Amino acid sequence: MNTPLLYQAALQGVFGKREQYSRSSITDALFVYLDGEPEPETFARVDSHFRGRPLVCLTKAWEKQIQAQHPDAALYRRTMMKPACRFTIPEKTELPEGYRLTCMDEAAFERHPFSHGENYPCWAAFQAEGSGAVVYYGVDIAAAASSFLSLNGAIELDVSTKESHRGKKLATACVARMLQDCMERGITVHWDAQNGASRHLAEKFGFEIETEYSVYWLP
Repeated sequence: MNTPLLYQAALQGVFGKREQYSRSSITDALFVYLDGEPEPETFARVDSHFRGRPLVCLTKAWEKQIQAQHPDAALYRRTMMKPACRFTIPEKTELPEGYRLTCMDEAAFERHPFSHGENYPCWAAFQAEGSGAVVYYGVDIAAAASSFLSLNGAIELDVSTKESHRGKKLATACVARMLQDCMERGITVHWDAQNGASRHLAEKFGFEIETEYSVYWLP
């Protein structure tokens, strides 16, 4: 699969933390990426420090090691979509009464809804390199889509909706506004879908499936 943008950012030293060993590496960048050939030292490190964290095996050797040593590990499947800079923007979504869609301005950014924007040092950096949109319900932010981080003209998309406001197409409206901005500015968008609903939403905007991959959680 394409190298995940979060992992790329860690390799460039702008996000997360990377531990390099003789034949393998452990990269803690939201997910814990395991690369190379597992060694006793690195596997012991994973076993002692990264239980309860999402593990992504970038090599077959790591995947076989995890499966052999932890057959009871929880396994989830995610879908990485192909990065894109051109999108299919559906017709404007009519929101229910009381909801208001807007770009993520400075006031919304400073509130960091759902932790959005926290990986940017300031509003100016987000404005220059990132993108986002929010839906207000009164003074509350009910939903948001934004760039989780930016790297070399590309961003990782993150979208969230408060549980009490779901089922009203708020996420669709946020993503549409954000992707329109990204398309106009030539920003490449990476979308890592955590479930079927997220994958179907991505496909609605013209994203294509790159690959499915496994995420392990040690008991």
